[in-house]
Amino acid sequence: MSKILTNTVRFSIADSDFYFKKILIKTLTENPFHVLLNDCNNGHELISRNYRRQEDVFIIELFMPVLSGIEAIKYIRKSNSETPIITYSGTYQEDMADILSKLGNIYYCQKKSNIIKDIFRGKIASDSFDYAQYSKEWEQQPLAVLDYLERQKKSQEELSSTEIQLMKFCYEGFSNKEIGEKLNLSTRTIDTYINRLTEKLGLKTKLHLIRFCVEHGYYNSSM
Repeated sequence: MSKILTNTVRFSIADSDFYFKKILIKTLTENPFHVLLNDCNNGHELISRNYRRQEDVFIIELFMPVLSGIEAIKYIRKSNSETPIITYSGTYQEDMADILSKLGNIYYCQKKSNIIKDIFRGKIASDSFDYAQYSKEWEQQPLAVLDYLERQKKSQEELSSTEIQLMKFCYEGFSNKEIGEKLNLSTRTIDTYINRLTEKLGLKTKLHLIRFCVEHGYYNSSM
């Protein structure tokens, strides 16, 4: 792909995730030469506005309601085989990657604003991003996810009743000092227990532990 000759990069975006799209647009337009043309909520909105061919790049979420990203990309490619497209999903989809590779000039990546920004800046506005290397790593993501889930499952099976009780207290908003008073343990001991628990579950902070409780049902009063 040849580099864009001017500094200005005009883009249109279609994403059904309002908050992610808001963050992504803010991230990209921090550069005053990156100009947003169309802000769309689904593929249908994008293709209905796609008649002037002003974009230097399209940014499209792969899975959207009304008209999916993959269908919008196919529609665009019927009349426009040149304009690069950045498309993304939460996890690597091998079947989608295969379809996209045949449509040409498409960068498929993980749904993370910093990665999309790196591709935008390093492949669209210049030619400094090693997309081939990134793509190889991206293809391995499903294996990494399965490995992570397996570790999580094993960790959950090994949780003691005390650890589950600690998780419940954390979810209910008690401080480490208050948890210690309830269990007749020192605050320092509770600190140690929670640090060990987060490490055991592959988490980083007490906040991540609370989120883990929500996602895995450990906040139920029946615990």
